[in-house]
Amino acid sequence: MASVAVASQMPNEATLITPAANQAAGHVVLVVADSESITKRIESYLRNAGHPVRTAWVNDIEDVEEALRRGAPDLVLCADNLPAAPLRDVIDLCKRLAKDLPVVLLSPRFVPEDTVSAMAGGARDHVSYDDLRHMRHLELVALREFSVHQHLRELRATQKRLEIFESRHQELISGTNDAVAHIQEGILSDANPAFAHLLGYEDAGPLVGVPLMDLVGSDFVPKVKEQLKLLLRGKTDKRALDCCLVHQDGRPVAISARLTVTEVEGEQLIEMLIRAEAAQAAPASGSAAPSGRLQFFESLGAAIAGASQQKQQRTALLLAVDAYAALEERLGLHDAEQAVLELLKWAQERLQPGDQIFRFSTHELAVLATFKDGGSVQSWGEAIVDEARKQIFSTAGHEAQLSLTVTAYPFSGSEQTSAIVAELSSTARQLSAKGGKQFANLGATAETSLQEREDQRRAEMVRKAIDDNRLKLAYQSIASLEGDSRQHFDVLLRMIDEEGHEQHASEFLRAAEKAGLMCAIDRWVTARALKMQAKRDGAQQASSLFVKLSEDTLKDSENFVAWLQEQLKARPLRPGEIVFEAQERILQNHIRKAKLLTKSLVDLGAQVAIEHFGIGSNSAQMIEHIPAQFVKFHQSFAKDFAIKETQKHMSSLMEVAKQRNIKVIVSHIEDANVMARLWQMGVNFIQGYHVQEPEVVLLSAEVGTR
Repeated sequence: MASVAVASQMPNEATLITPAANQAAGHVVLVVADSESITKRIESYLRNAGHPVRTAWVNDIEDVEEALRRGAPDLVLCADNLPAAPLRDVIDLCKRLAKDLPVVLLSPRFVPEDTVSAMAGGARDHVSYDDLRHMRHLELVALREFSVHQHLRELRATQKRLEIFESRHQELISGTNDAVAHIQEGILSDANPAFAHLLGYEDAGPLVGVPLMDLVGSDFVPKVKEQLKLLLRGKTDKRALDCCLVHQDGRPVAISARLTVTEVEGEQLIEMLIRAEAAQAAPASGSAAPSGRLQFFESLGAAIAGASQQKQQRTALLLAVDAYAALEERLGLHDAEQAVLELLKWAQERLQPGDQIFRFSTHELAVLATFKDGGSVQSWGEAIVDEARKQIFSTAGHEAQLSLTVTAYPFSGSEQTSAIVAELSSTARQLSAKGGKQFANLGATAETSLQEREDQRRAEMVRKAIDDNRLKLAYQSIASLEGDSRQHFDVLLRMIDEEGHEQHASEFLRAAEKAGLMCAIDRWVTARALKMQAKRDGAQQASSLFVKLSEDTLKDSENFVAWLQEQLKARPLRPGEIVFEAQERILQNHIRKAKLLTKSLVDLGAQVAIEHFGIGSNSAQMIEHIPAQFVKFHQSFAKDFAIKETQKHMSSLMEVAKQRNIKVIVSHIEDANVMARLWQMGVNFIQGYHVQEPEVVLLSAEVGTR
């Protein structure tokens, strides 16, 4: 999603914000205008008036869409007569992506006819920034729209929760073995399957619209009428309604019903609840109680001891029912237990003669099985997970669908029983807690380790995220200790998964690296950084974006340089706009390619930074070979700064850098005292959580790293 550069009150650095931070940072105003100065003026006035407002500047309709897709701000101020973002297009886009988001027309000055036209077109109001009187009007309009927008969001959220509640309530009523019927003005308006079955009907269709008294035995009609009258007058003593209903075949059905009054859309409704009698299901004929955990330990120990003599693959498995606590709550303890016993019988039918199944815990089954090879273990485990989701397990009062998490540990004979069981159970429980419905093959002899499978899954996620444009950039400020007016940002990479959750680079880059995706990722980040700088041509302050390059790109340096040359044909780099950074270790391992690449980047107008500087064996010599404008010390220097040897080593490296006019950056600053000491030492820039946390931004001008 797009990021948005945000105007700031802090000198010499830009503040970047996210919609998720609205609660902590105040309201967010998206300003669609051709000049960043308008945005800064509005933010300055509102902040000076005591409102914790952040403004975000975009200048075309594409950036508005990117901002809204990331998360709607609280107010949009749209400048009139902006060719790249006409008011009508902005309003239509907001209606489509952020239904309740207020859009206000913004003009240097206006007349009443302009306001009428704007509001007729869907704008909430019309404001100006011409003078203090107009700015006061803008302030009052903004406060009104903030309040209205907040109330609308709360209303939407409440409606959504109500819909979810009603949907779950309907599911519970439909699935329960208790008979439930709704009566409005004496007419049956709804009934669940259990009520229909109670009276001999296949479904409730023929009963809807029938007067309740037509379903009550004639001898009980006066009693039922009287109790219903008392109930509607609020005079009931909450006693049960004992009477007889009429079965479809004419025979009486004795019931004891609980009656309650509620409202639906302002209309009174009586709910009749007839509890099902408690039923204890007898075990199936000839079935034996499953063996327990101790028997599983004993059998597994014997199987491990004899595994080396086996030609086929002996395997221990654990089948865990996902979300079992919710299942117990939904079905009740008795029926949940029955569902697990049904699952046990179902799983046993899918085992070979001689395989064993055990009741490991309330909701877990253990299996000792023999497979042809490791591939067969994989196939069986994946199939059992998939097939279980399609089954319906019948209990005394319910029909339940279950999902499983299955772990397998093929063993060779050298393993410890306790270690196998511990890994099976801990992995199954971790995966189940994260949503379950998956299979994991564990152990040294497994065809694919869990980590490898996870890396493959994450690599595929990254591939798809690249295809779907779901990689995003975030930025962390690199603050000058010398009052440099230029803004500097470290570009950080994020990925939005298919569920819309944001993942940090540490969660997926390892898998991307193993899958050979780093060259594609480096080019994507570089292209976005170039686009961001192009869109900031109208910004008042110049900025430098630090873009990381991976080892794979360094190895492929000739192709990367050729690609970058093509990107720069339409708009050459301006001085200091892009700083490419690579880790010292990577540069050291490919010094010849590193020298050629960094020289080519400098020739194209970029600058170069050495990251993780100072931990190599030849750090001082490295800056003699690489034409760097910046060195960024490894995080250990900040962490161990109190150690005298660290300060001494840092000072000597800084002296070498200063001799070559190389600027020094120290990262991971989390302590004000360290920051002050670094300033005294002559460090040029610092970054870290004490300076500013990295934040994903809303803008057309985007920044990010990994």
